[in-house]
Amino acid sequence: MSVNSFTATSLFLLVGAVTALPVWGEGSQLSMNGAIVATACDIDTTSRDQTVDMGTLPFDRIINDSQALSRPFSIRLVNCTLKHSNNNILGKQHFRVTFDGRNEDGRFGVEGQARGVALVLNDALGNEAVPGKALPPQTPVLQGKEMLLHYTARMVANNQPLQTGTYSAQVRYQLEYH
Repeated sequence: MSVNSFTATSLFLLVGAVTALPVWGEGSQLSMNGAIVATACDIDTTSRDQTVDMGTLPFDRIINDSQALSRPFSIRLVNCTLKHSNNNILGKQHFRVTFDGRNEDGRFGVEGQARGVALVLNDALGNEAVPGKALPPQTPVLQGKEMLLHYTARMVANNQPLQTGTYSAQVRYQLEYH
């Protein structure tokens, strides 16, 4: 389940009722207040529920070269009205993702017959996600009118004896942007 928290966009003009006067007096005044903010982005439907197929993992690759086993995935944001220029988002909007799931020593635990492995998620800058802890804010990659937040998933040894078998992991994410 994902949660979007963002200030909704609207242009508000507060204009009080004014009684028709034939002539405005010298001390008359009209006050207007309002706010302009950006609308919330939507998470693309293909990004809400994703399955990342990790494939078949040989023992030696998990132990010696888990980086080679990385699988990319992205969270796609659509219908954003954030202003941008030259691939830079204006107004210093921050996008922060918190991944959450079964926590095993700061990594994501797996279910199933396989043992001795954990799931690691990294953002595009290499920051490792800790279950339930927000990653540092990041700037999405602009692609037309869409924004992409890129991540990788990989399986690593977790210092337990390796056992063959199938596995799965459920990871939820919460996206905050402001």
